[in-house]
Amino acid sequence: MLQHQDIATAVDLQARSYALLRWLAQAVQRGFIGFDAAHGYARDPAAAAAWAQRHLEELPPQARPPQTDAAGFFRLFSSYLDNGHVVVRDPGSRLYSPDAHCFCGMCSWFINGPSLRTRAPAPGDQRRADRTMRASLDELALECGRLLEEAEVSALMRQAELREALALYAYAETLLRRVRGGGSEAGVPVALWRRFAWTPQDAPKPRFRLDADHIMAAQTLLLQRLSQQSQPD
Repeated sequence: MLQHQDIATAVDLQARSYALLRWLAQAVQRGFIGFDAAHGYARDPAAAAAWAQRHLEELPPQARPPQTDAAGFFRLFSSYLDNGHVVVRDPGSRLYSPDAHCFCGMCSWFINGPSLRTRAPAPGDQRRADRTMRASLDELALECGRLLEEAEVSALMRQAELREALALYAYAETLLRRVRGGGSEAGVPVALWRRFAWTPQDAPKPRFRLDADHIMAAQTLLLQRLSQQSQPD
């Protein structure tokens, strides 16, 4: 089962490493670092660590590796480009309007496009995310002394509240594996993320922030439902 301290550490590393990826993408856009060099750093934990150490004072505080687990930080950092995130060489421009209220010539203007983009999950990513969630539920049930039937798993995953909690729980497990260097199936982290951090209308939840307490609450809910499933009628 997930332990709060492990999750709190992983969540902090996730926030810091993603901030560094965003900073690196912006540095490419500014011409501070070459595109090919940035890609090399973003795929090699050792190269990224050496580069970050040389430029530590130039990095914003929220994007610096922590002294307690720098190795986990760079393992996580180097996993983003294999999980649906893309640094764009020439992002071009896009039309911008404050609050997207009007895109007429008076109320909008062109700004630089984002140099870091996230690929929308493909059907294959969604299927792999389903398998990951099912595997997480099966493993958690086994830890509780239960062996779930396929019909039970399907019934539990059809419940909207439980499905969101399970996506969060499975994402946390995936996050821990990435921190430890185990990796994850391509596209799965982004597909899972959108199942709890986005609305049913397919838009990011306003002000959503990954939180260790929320992850532990998701685990508690799953354990409660598994306990109810095991009780005789």
